[in-house]
Amino acid sequence: MYLKKLDVHGLRNLKGIQLLLSPGANLFYGQNGSGKTSLLEAIHLLGRGRSFRTRTLNPVINQQEDSCTVFGLLEKEGVNFPMGVSRSRQGDFLFKVNGETINNASTLAEMMPLLVLDSESFHLLDGGPKYRRQYVDWGVFHVEHQYRGVWQSFRRALKQRNSLLRRDRIDDAEMSVWDLEFVELAERINGFREAYLKELIPKIQWVMSELSNIEGLEFKHYAGWDKTKPLAEVLASDRQRDMLAKVTGHGPHRADLSVRSNKQSANDVLSRGQTKILVTAMQIAQGFLFHERTGNQCLYLLDDLPSELDLQHREKVGELLCRLGAQTFITGVFLEDVVSTWPKEETQTNMFHVEHGGITPTEC
Repeated sequence: MYLKKLDVHGLRNLKGIQLLLSPGANLFYGQNGSGKTSLLEAIHLLGRGRSFRTRTLNPVINQQEDSCTVFGLLEKEGVNFPMGVSRSRQGDFLFKVNGETINNASTLAEMMPLLVLDSESFHLLDGGPKYRRQYVDWGVFHVEHQYRGVWQSFRRALKQRNSLLRRDRIDDAEMSVWDLEFVELAERINGFREAYLKELIPKIQWVMSELSNIEGLEFKHYAGWDKTKPLAEVLASDRQRDMLAKVTGHGPHRADLSVRSNKQSANDVLSRGQTKILVTAMQIAQGFLFHERTGNQCLYLLDDLPSELDLQHREKVGELLCRLGAQTFITGVFLEDVVSTWPKEETQTNMFHVEHGGITPTEC
């Protein structure tokens, strides 16, 4: 699977972009502010319906436009699938896949799985538990078809339970009904996550062995409650505290993935450089497992990789992604830094120069 063609209109400073892309590496170089990250943002908008740089839409749309549009032609197993996303300043959206209008971004994500590595990715270790939950859930979503429906049902149950907790008086019978559903769905979500991590963690360890030597790495999943006790019992014992807080304190919405090095928090003991390598390994491992489980590839968006990793580790990352066969988009300021990331013998490489919002194909 790869993105063959990309058309972008009205997004930040990009000027009517129309690109033919390589199924291997697509390398973009240019000065800061030239539009390199905006190009990756356009691909992300096509695959997720939103930006990876901001939660609000207005900054993404060019100041002279009322909307932005991204069109792509995706090839999967020799068949072309047109995809299109349009977003307006008023919040309107139009998502299309293969000519059919769709109503949710999750369908885009299923069609074109994306993994992003940029300066914000390192919150995976130094940020709160939500970043690690999102990391795990990306993988579960893409390999377990039931997960989306179960997660949506759980979110509804959690919302109903929290709504009951905010009442002055709680109907015990009604709470019991929602507790039963909450527990059933929570156990299923935890089962999906733990099954996925059982496969993913060895992949992370393997990728790390290819990239660097960080000793004593351990990964441990916390379900969001004490697993030595039934969740129903935990909810019952938490009832008074939850009523005071007016939210549910335990459950899969509180899950976390502990990452430790020699029995200590990896974020506390690893250097900044080691942290970047570990996070990179965690992202690459997901691509390998996704391919192994589905036979398909995800797309990698690597923003300003030369500023995040030294030459030795960039070369190893390029070799791994080339071996995986994943379509990769890499940006950097200097041509030589970007070129050095990808194996020289690999012929499926397209190079682009980015300047003042314009993108021009160049010779590799």
